Amino acid sequence: MKKRVMLLVVLFSFFFIDLNAQSWIVKDSILVFPEGFASWLKRNNGGVDLANPGNGNSMGGNGTIGTNQGVVVYDFNRDGKEDLTFQIFPSNNATREYIRGIFIQNTTGKYILDTNYVIKGKGDMWYGGFGDFNGDGLTDYHYITTNYHGADSSRKYNTEMVYDNWPEKVFINNGKSFDTLSLDINNLQIMSSYIADVDKDGADEIITTSREQNDFVTVYKYDKGAKKFIKIMTDLSSKWANQFNMRTTRYPIFNIENENSNQKFSVIMGDAAVGNNPSQPYNFTKFTYATYGYDDKIIKTNTLSRDSIFIPIKYSKEDADDYYKFSLHEVLSVYKMDIDKNGEEEFVAGGFYQNNYDLKKQRFAYGWRVLGLNGKDLTDQFFQDGGFDRNVDLIAHGLDIDENTDGIEMIPGTWGADGGNSIGTVGYFYRVVNKKFEKYFIRDIKHESGRKLDSTYFRTMQIVKYPNFTKNKNALLMYDFQDIKRASIVYQASCLDVVKPTFDKTVYAICGSDSTIVKLTNFAKTDSTIWYVNGSVKTTNIDQLSFKNADTFYVKKIDGNGCIKSSDQIIIKKFSLPSAPTISRDTANNLVSSAAVRNTWYKDGAAISDTTQKIKPTSAGSFTVKTSENGCASVASSAYYYLVTDIVNLSADEFIKLAPNPFQGQLNLDFNVKAYQKLNIEVFELSTGTRRAAQQNVLPGSVLSFGYLAPGTYIIKVSSNDQKLSHQFKMIKL
Repeated sequence: MKKRVMLLVVLFSFFFIDLNAQSWIVKDSILVFPEGFASWLKRNNGGVDLANPGNGNSMGGNGTIGTNQGVVVYDFNRDGKEDLTFQIFPSNNATREYIRGIFIQNTTGKYILDTNYVIKGKGDMWYGGFGDFNGDGLTDYHYITTNYHGADSSRKYNTEMVYDNWPEKVFINNGKSFDTLSLDINNLQIMSSYIADVDKDGADEIITTSREQNDFVTVYKYDKGAKKFIKIMTDLSSKWANQFNMRTTRYPIFNIENENSNQKFSVIMGDAAVGNNPSQPYNFTKFTYATYGYDDKIIKTNTLSRDSIFIPIKYSKEDADDYYKFSLHEVLSVYKMDIDKNGEEEFVAGGFYQNNYDLKKQRFAYGWRVLGLNGKDLTDQFFQDGGFDRNVDLIAHGLDIDENTDGIEMIPGTWGADGGNSIGTVGYFYRVVNKKFEKYFIRDIKHESGRKLDSTYFRTMQIVKYPNFTKNKNALLMYDFQDIKRASIVYQASCLDVVKPTFDKTVYAICGSDSTIVKLTNFAKTDSTIWYVNGSVKTTNIDQLSFKNADTFYVKKIDGNGCIKSSDQIIIKKFSLPSAPTISRDTANNLVSSAAVRNTWYKDGAAISDTTQKIKPTSAGSFTVKTSENGCASVASSAYYYLVTDIVNLSADEFIKLAPNPFQGQLNLDFNVKAYQKLNIEVFELSTGTRRAAQQNVLPGSVLSFGYLAPGTYIIKVSSNDQKLSHQFKMIKL
């Protein structure tokens, strides 16, 4: 009994693993640097040597190419394939020069650095966006001052900044390289932006938010004549300045996915109590969600919860328990969705918590919050462990990365970035299951070559979402701050094009005691299968199965990528064999089957074209017939030997035939005598009259075996039982 239980456990385990193991594919080494890149970088970043950068500014070891935040996915050359933008280290810390490279995707899925189009500036060029600002059909770029740290952040504008690629720069594509200009030399405090053609003239505008009270929200348009950006829609700026007080409201940020367009935009602002400094994010008492329509020019607001939370040390990035408040990043990291499908949308945000560092040591924690438009914090309703997640980092992402569930999944900004104090050794995301977010681990990881990867491949990788990677299949871009040569793409193996199991049969029926074998026609060596017969598992990991009963079955096939497809449900029918027909001969010398329809005639064992009830042979031979019903063929009838030439004609319609003459081993007897259905046969030696053989009650069309007779001449007597019919034939035995 124990062995049986163990077998069931193993079988159950097999099903559980295989049915939940859709593979994830890694495409690595995607970035390609041109020949002589090291010397090119040295010439273009103030002489810093890639082999020995010094000053700890390489974001990695000597010889590595590091990066920072703000990796962008965008179709720069507008060829329908997404391209990638990375900040490239090492950089020149002395002059604060940085380079941002654009990697163009080629036809093989590699990304080639185009050294003609290089965004070169100062400060940390983390965030910005692409657009066509002058309407010439070419892609331009702008970046903002967010995260402009250190001594540079307190520097005032001076004439030097006009030419040295300072923050708030715009890079206009001239077809060969970029022309650089300032967005607004009077406002170097832009903190959030998005790009859209809000005046719908074919050229994009840059919509920004700022710390400046009068420039809370500003729309910049490129003036082709003056070759500079000017402010438009100034009533928008004044409307926001009049409605919100900068002394208690932190600048708005465009951080809600799919909310910003040429029709409207949405922002979230932090609001502090009167007297508190809004520049210290811990002081915020609430968030305000605000939307603005360009047509109706109306600002609509909702209050969102913002309570202080006690976070135990096991969830903190730092060294102690503390009280924290949740903060939102300036870039897209908030997603509006109806998680539980109840008709009410919620905000799902991934981000960071911080303590009141005016009072004690600055500390951080990371995780998820769900905020209701009704002002309630709904995190505990939708996330376990209060939503805390040490791998969320600064930015989290929402993307439909999993084919197995509907809607978007929430993805941390990094996996294992905290040195292994949390899960960190495997990729994961959150998907909605039973109206809650559950963590799903990416366990089955394969290189595109088919090589299995250890889950530690993900450690320290930063995550960027990659919409529509291939065939409308979303992916994740992963990169290492210390070495972007490790950049790779990970995506779930698509099952959309996987064909369901198909079989070599078109008819599923069993006749009598026969059996039928059903075989898969699209089975590969890497596939596994589960055969379900009459609702229960019959067997696994085979490509064919034999049936001998009336059953219902289907097959579930799991391919090498973990994709699961089920066949149609198929019903096997079982039928009895029809009775064997009999053959008779009518007065017109036709052979007649006792079955009215579905006859198959055979002559000397070979099927002939005649399928009717009556046939008229044109030559002598042994005839049989089968009939069919429900696709099942009967056994063959008794053989009927048909003789064409009459030996004795009794009347116009009556005859007795005996052939061939001479014969070797067999004689064929045929007759049609109205008074008699059976006749008797006797064989006599011609010379002595001795009887050598006799057979009683012989039917028409019978085959008589006389192979044992010695060669010679014989008299064969054919007679009826009442002796009223009697004829003799002289036959030669060879």
